[in-house]
Amino acid sequence: MSKKDYQPVPLRDRNLSTLDITLIWFGAAIAITEVWAGGLPQLTGLGLGLGLIAIVVGRLIGNGLMGAMAKVGSDTGLPTMVMTRPAFGVRGSYLPAAFNILQLLGWTGWMLFVGFLYMDKLAGFVGWPQVNEGNQTMKFVWVIVLGLLCTLWAYGGSRFWKVAQRISAVLLFGLTIALTVIVVQTYDVAALLAGGFQFDAGGLLGGADLVIAMSVSWLPLVADYSRYGRKTHSGSVGTFWGYFIGGTWMYAVGLLVALATGTDTPDQMVIEVMGSQGLSWAVIAVALVLISTVTTTFLDIFSTVVSTQNLWPKFPQKLGNIVIGVLGIITALFLDVFAYEGFLLAIGAIFLPAFTVVIYDYYYIKKQRVMLSQVDLPGGAYWYRGGFNWRALVAWLTGFLVYDWARGWESIGFFIRMSNPEFSGTPFPYGASLPCIIATALVYLVLVYWFRSGVGKKKKKK
Repeated sequence: MSKKDYQPVPLRDRNLSTLDITLIWFGAAIAITEVWAGGLPQLTGLGLGLGLIAIVVGRLIGNGLMGAMAKVGSDTGLPTMVMTRPAFGVRGSYLPAAFNILQLLGWTGWMLFVGFLYMDKLAGFVGWPQVNEGNQTMKFVWVIVLGLLCTLWAYGGSRFWKVAQRISAVLLFGLTIALTVIVVQTYDVAALLAGGFQFDAGGLLGGADLVIAMSVSWLPLVADYSRYGRKTHSGSVGTFWGYFIGGTWMYAVGLLVALATGTDTPDQMVIEVMGSQGLSWAVIAVALVLISTVTTTFLDIFSTVVSTQNLWPKFPQKLGNIVIGVLGIITALFLDVFAYEGFLLAIGAIFLPAFTVVIYDYYYIKKQRVMLSQVDLPGGAYWYRGGFNWRALVAWLTGFLVYDWARGWESIGFFIRMSNPEFSGTPFPYGASLPCIIATALVYLVLVYWFRSGVGKKKKKK
């Protein structure tokens, strides 16, 4: 990244309208993997009625954070990781950037691998060759095809996205309508709703946690795209509503199918149901998987490059997309992505407290006023001590520990259980997201106030 890349995106390059950004995030949300998430036990245990409420509550909270971070990008014209510098310090921003590179590379490989699994399942319905014990050729074919499409999409840049996302969003909308129609025709929605629900505050917040976590996984990316918005409100409005509509829709479909069938893999049930309805429905399912994989995964590839540039300014944007795309393909082909899933979830847990600090710092501490000329200046306003703002780092660590404690030490336990399989914790009954946000913000506020004003320091004797 050259010196000028630390400056706002020029007005001439801010070519995305509110609709364009909405379509980017609608495309990101329309993914079969989101259908899978909607069928997880934290939501299915609530039943259809309360489960749907939990999905909406989780989207309002999680997408609210996404919208707030997107506005930071629209206001400043800078990418997400550069905008962590005013809070964490110039060098302190390297930490969230490094974690983000790890998670995005992993998610790129994961999405390509899962896309291959869906395509292989559908291949049997349309008469194409499939993977078998003695022949893994089609795994390589599908992973490479999907990886190349995602890489080309990321390579295209904002002017390409403006056109491509409009076309793909129309197709995705139609394909998602088709998916919903076949699900509603297959399963008795009225009977599931007729059962009513008993209000359970703890269950509601626990289910919402699952939805918030999916939105939080996108927080390190949102400003990378909202900075191309024509108007300052384009990023926040488009990001919020695009992911809200698509994500709520997909989760609801997953919840419905999981409850109707009693399966914990509603994504596979949807693929099988569509594929078994005849050739035309199978082709629709193929198109849905292809397009949704591309419109979701290209964001991972592009933002991996942007985060890498925060650590290595000279990393090239265009060539970088190709490099990251190839690494994603290699990850999908040769690594055990199922074993990697737990590691990815553990890393992802750090981003809620990290961006609570960034958002709180921008809106409350700095009152939406950032000195853009200082974001890369050694010894400048955001250099703090040695390039690190220790107040923000302490608040981040506190929030992470509170979050992980509330989840029964899920993330830290992932690593501890490698040597001590018996290690476990008891989750907090009212979810982890709200305690994490509150603890992080309070600790940061106290530290900033205490050490800025001199409160608590002893006065020198005259």
